[in-house]
Amino acid sequence: MQRWLPLGVSLALVIETGAIARPAPETVVSQFYQWWVRNQDQGRQRLSQQRAVFTPDLYQQLMQAFRRQPRDGVWLDFDPFSFTQVSTQGVQVRNVRRSPNNPQVAEVDIEVMAGLRGRSGTPVPIKVLLRQGGDRWQIDNLIYLSTWDNLRCLLRDINR
Repeated sequence: MQRWLPLGVSLALVIETGAIARPAPETVVSQFYQWWVRNQDQGRQRLSQQRAVFTPDLYQQLMQAFRRQPRDGVWLDFDPFSFTQVSTQGVQVRNVRRSPNNPQVAEVDIEVMAGLRGRSGTPVPIKVLLRQGGDRWQIDNLIYLSTWDNLRCLLRDINR
């Protein structure tokens, strides 16, 4: 027997079961990297403009690490978004996967082009892990595929 719910009831059920996150995970990653390429010279100081792109914990860990200096003995001496010490020139999304076990988790495989300014870059493969936070996707970690290091572990070591 099929039962129809009044519009208000069905709408409430949709809202209660979870909002659809927009934009898509790959769009969040692409838009962030476009911003980073334009702002990387001042990116550490301006990252607050992109706060909503990151999960609250990752954002806090990044900001704490950005405040560290060489005199502290350990500091973030690389670009955490390319895992290099050169400029980020661009990004290309290679693959997007949603977790079959948790629809609020997604992986976006990217290739970051990184190199010295004025020269062609080298591709750096990175897996970006995203979580759905309310009605948006947020970057929760980066896995650097060349070494299998990940940003969260590196930040934890820096911020001790």
